Amino acid sequence: MTTPALIPTLVVDDDREVAGIHTGFLLAHGAFDVVGAAHTGARALDLVQELQPRLVLLDIHLPDMSGIDVLRALRNRPGEPLDVMAITAARELDTVRAAVAGGVLHYLVKPFSAAVLNQRLDHYVAYRRELDTHAGDSASALDQHRIDQLLGTTAGAGPALPGTTATTLLAPPKGLSAPTLDAVVLDLRGQGRGTSASEVAARLGMARVSARRYLEFLVSRGQARIVPQYGSAGRPEKFYVWTDDAPRG
Repeated sequence: MTTPALIPTLVVDDDREVAGIHTGFLLAHGAFDVVGAAHTGARALDLVQELQPRLVLLDIHLPDMSGIDVLRALRNRPGEPLDVMAITAARELDTVRAAVAGGVLHYLVKPFSAAVLNQRLDHYVAYRRELDTHAGDSASALDQHRIDQLLGTTAGAGPALPGTTATTLLAPPKGLSAPTLDAVVLDLRGQGRGTSASEVAARLGMARVSARRYLEFLVSRGQARIVPQYGSAGRPEKFYVWTDDAPRG
């Protein structure tokens, strides 16, 4: 049986110590080859051109330019698309929306646990395997099922990964995307008194019904709770309040 090739990865973080920690996580995972580390945006772009990684772990707060500018530059470069995970302390709504619009596969907010990072890395490995499987198929086009299957691996949908259980993964079900879930979580965590689905939808620029689906998913995982709020007409409205970082079974 052929051993899968390691995924060449570039780590970008302004803090050398943090970049070293992320490198350690990647190497310990076993599916990644860290080909380089950059501590500025300009150096990151140079190393992408020089080393041709498949994945970039990208910080947003860089000393010379925003990680969002780096992301946009990567999207405008010729050649095969490059996969990007944002790993950052940046929580601003505009930053999250720009990252999602730029096509990041995941948006992880520092600090986070090793388990959370490893979960996202596992999902990415599954995604790369799906890409390789489809690339080796003789069919020239993908049907809807295979497209859903491919997108599901980036969002963490589908069956649990080896060595995990349904209660250890914060994986959105099919139809919900991981980057949008990250955006909803960031928004909800910033609303101390709680917020309605309509308010989340307005802030994130999404449909109310979609916002409610993400919020109800967080409720089902124990990361949010519902607090009824009564208006002037006496009719209660659902308000969602962030409760906990840890998924519960």
